[in-house]
This record gives sequence, structure tokens and C-alpha cells, in this order.
Amino acid sequence: MNTPAFAKATYGQTGMPQYDGNPLIECLPAILTDIDVVRSIGNLPPKPTPAELELSPKLRGHGVNRLKDVVIPLDIHLELEDCFSQLIRYGYTARNPFSAETVRYRQPSSGSVGRGGFKSSANIMTLIGLSGMGKTTALDAITRLYPQVVSHSKYGLKVFIQTQVVWLKIECPHDGSLRGFCAAFFASLDNALGIEKYSSLSVSRSSVSVMLQHISQLCKAYFVGALIIDEMQHLNSSRGGADREKLLNFFVTLSNDAGVPLVYVGTNAMLPLFSGVLRNARRAVGMGEITFDRFSEDDPFWEHLVTRLWEYDWTGSATPLNDNLLRKIYDLTQGNTDFLVKLLMLAQRHVISEELEAVTSQVLQRVYDNQMRMLHKPIEALRSGDPLQIADFEDMMPTKDQIAQMLNHDLARRAKRADLALILQGMPASAETQPRKPVGKPVARVVTDSLENVHLDQDGDVQAELLKRGWIDDEPIW
Repeated sequence: MNTPAFAKATYGQTGMPQYDGNPLIECLPAILTDIDVVRSIGNLPPKPTPAELELSPKLRGHGVNRLKDVVIPLDIHLELEDCFSQLIRYGYTARNPFSAETVRYRQPSSGSVGRGGFKSSANIMTLIGLSGMGKTTALDAITRLYPQVVSHSKYGLKVFIQTQVVWLKIECPHDGSLRGFCAAFFASLDNALGIEKYSSLSVSRSSVSVMLQHISQLCKAYFVGALIIDEMQHLNSSRGGADREKLLNFFVTLSNDAGVPLVYVGTNAMLPLFSGVLRNARRAVGMGEITFDRFSEDDPFWEHLVTRLWEYDWTGSATPLNDNLLRKIYDLTQGNTDFLVKLLMLAQRHVISEELEAVTSQVLQRVYDNQMRMLHKPIEALRSGDPLQIADFEDMMPTKDQIAQMLNHDLARRAKRADLALILQGMPASAETQPRKPVGKPVARVVTDSLENVHLDQDGDVQAELLKRGWIDDEPIW
């Protein structure tokens, strides 16, 4: 594996007192303004030129693929960049490499003597939303604003030889297993460093617990600035839930003990992961929750997005975008950006291959009917607005509806328990549950009237006198 060109550390004042004096922060790019972010993360590939429109239909069909590369910055991208910027920088404040606490916490043996006063400043950011809404694309655009690996050699007059991994991105394994997660981490770290060293740890006979300890120590050794964990919903596939709970607990430990900020990324199907344990849910909203929900039809950002994508037309006779086309496009995509790009690409290819005049509402409908049949059910569910139909597709349900469904399920479960308790309280006890009186000898009647003389005559009939006074029964059963 070829060694990548690491960014050589150059330091500059940040303007924030909690950041200055920390080489791990001063080596990062300057904090960007919103205008700088828009210019940096937006990606507008070249539009088709008149010369390109004269090419053969087959070549123009290849040009249509450029639609997939378009990134239109929106408000949510600015929010995401701001949160990620704060997450990394503030996460480094407790890990200044020249502080005594940081030196102690990085030692492999420090676990046996405690963390030596180290207090993590790491936080967790959660990026959640519908499948196909551009979560991963947006996050990839944000991470490209930062060098992944920085090489330090000297800070001021101090010798500081250190390789710093600013961010590391891994995907949860498809089966949600612990061993699969460890393998993904080691492979991602090797890829970032341009080496083949740590991947072998995942194929060794080491236990999962030992590999997790290696991950924690490597995060300390390379000062990992942020660990991005994509496709978190895969943890729902963990067998029996044991690996899922262990992995979530490990994430909390990694954030607390190793001081590594985390970024959870996934569809709405990952929400139940944080519904059962308070500390997992509390940590997951440390930097707030950034939600990528589908656009509403009257959202001005939706019209802006469609308008910009409509400009990329390889048919040679672009139809002006009007209200009828906007309504048709929304009806066939339901505000999902991935569906939108697919629909426009397929429509243009259809027009080019069939030598039609332009993309029209009829063309869009025909393409939807014939080439997007696998998406009909989820789109019809979104179109209906029926939560029960949308619930059949966990990763398509809007976040607020998903949370409401979880709350309703919990309330229903509690109500069932309460109803059962009330029913049991109101039911008469069965014969089997009725308390039984102990079987024993009958008790003789007790006379409460006052007696003139309680003494018995020595020469009299004692039994007759006792019967007369009611002190004994005439037919005792002993």
C-alpha cells in the first residue's frame, strides 16, 4: 500500500482562548463563514455545452451521469458543518498533547491506575434521516474540508513528532457484529495511514474484548479527532441484541475514556437503538440531532433544488420548468432527493434513446411506470401520508413520526399492563385462589352470662354440670 501524502502541520491562532496553545486544533483549517462553506462544499459539474449536445446519443447518455455529482448547499449543510467543526475542535480541548493529564491518559497502563485526572471533552453528534436524502453525501462533503491525517514535527520551539488522524469513517457491518466492527475500524485506519499493519489484528485469535482495547488505545495514540460511524441501523441486525448492547456501551466508553467525539449516521430505523438505555440516548443528542427529512411540496428549497438540477439537460431541447412539471416531479418522488435524481436521469436517457423531443409530464410518468417499479410501494406509502403504510418501510418514516410511534408503542404497552392489573383486581377470586379455612375440631359454645358460682360440687356429676353450664359440647369431636 502506498503511503499517502500527509498534510504537514502549519499552526495559526484560532481566536478562541480555549483553542489557542493546542497544536491539535491550531493545525486545522480556519473556522469558515457560511459563505465559505457554501463555496467549499457545493459541487456544480460543467453543464452540457452546445458542442456536447451535438454528440451521438450514446455519448450524451454518459453525460447524464454528471447529475449524480451535483451538490447544492442548503441550510442543513451549514448546520452540519458548524456542528462538525465544534465537535472536533472542542473534543481536542481536553487532549492537549503538552498537558500532564493527556500524557498520563495515553499510557497503555493508565487503565490500572485510573485516568489520572483526565476529563473527556468529547461529544456525540447524530445525523439521521430518510434513506436517499443525502446524509452520507453531505457528510463526505464536510469531511473533505479537513485533512484526514496531519504530520507534526515541531510546535514552536518544542519537538512534537506526532501523526494525527483528524477523522476516521467506518461503516457498521451488515450483521451488526462486534468482530465485524473491529475489522472495519482497523481497515479504515490502515487506509488512512497508507499502511497494512492493523488489519491483521482482526484476523488474529484475539478475543473481541482485546480488539476493542486495541481500538481505544489506537484512538489515543493517533489523537483521532472524530470517529464517524455510518449505517448505524445495521446494529438492529445483531443476533439476540448482545453485540448491539456491547457495541453501544463501547461507544460510550470510547467517548468518555478515550475522549473521542463520535458521529452517528443512519436512517430512522436506528432510533430504537437509543430508546431503551438513558445514557445512550442522552449521549446521542449531545450536539443535537440533525435530521434529513423529505421536502414538502411547498418548500422553497425543493423548488430551488429541482430548478438547479433541471439545468443539466442533455436532450438538446430542454423544456422550461413550469408548475405542472414541478407538481408531477413531486408526485413521482415525494420530496426524496435520491428519487429525484434517478427520475431525471432515467427520463433524459429515455428521451435520448427514443429520440423524443423533450422531457414532459407524460415522459416522466412513463419512466416512473416502467423503470421505477421497485420504488412504487414506498412512494405510494409516502404519497398516502398514512403512518401505517409508511411504517412498513422503517427507513422511510419521518423522524417525528418514528418517535411518535415509539412513544405510542410504549404507552400502549403500559396501558395493557394497567388494564390487566385492573382486570385482575376486579375479578372474584377463583376457587383455587380462595383462602381455605384450616380443618380442625369444632369449638364449643361459650356462655357469656355471668355465673353465680364457678366452683363445682365435689360429690356432684361433673359432666352434667359442665353440659348445663355450656362449657362442653354434648357431642364433642376430638
